[in-house]
Amino acid sequence: MIKSLLAPIAILVALQGGPLQAAEQRHRMVSEVTVQMLSDLTYGEILRQAASKGWHYTPEQIESGYRRHFEEMKLRFIDCGYTILAGEAGA
Repeated sequence: MIKSLLAPIAILVALQGGPLQAAEQRHRMVSEVTVQMLSDLTYGEILRQAASKGWHYTPEQIESGYRRHFEEMKLRFIDCGYTILAGEAGA
């Protein structure tokens, strides 16, 4: 279980390197579905850690957090030079 949660975190750490330099820019694409999956896994781990510390959230707060985290993750991918494809890749 922990290993499956480390993958999205590792991707986030790699993306935190910042925007690509102009000479290094390549056209990279990722599907919105993939970003959503990574966001959900990562935010789920954040919630798990919060619960282990005794923090509790209402269903509305959790739903809002998932939406906000997804939007922020999309912006991080874009900032790192990715193009977000609507829907599934290749569809």
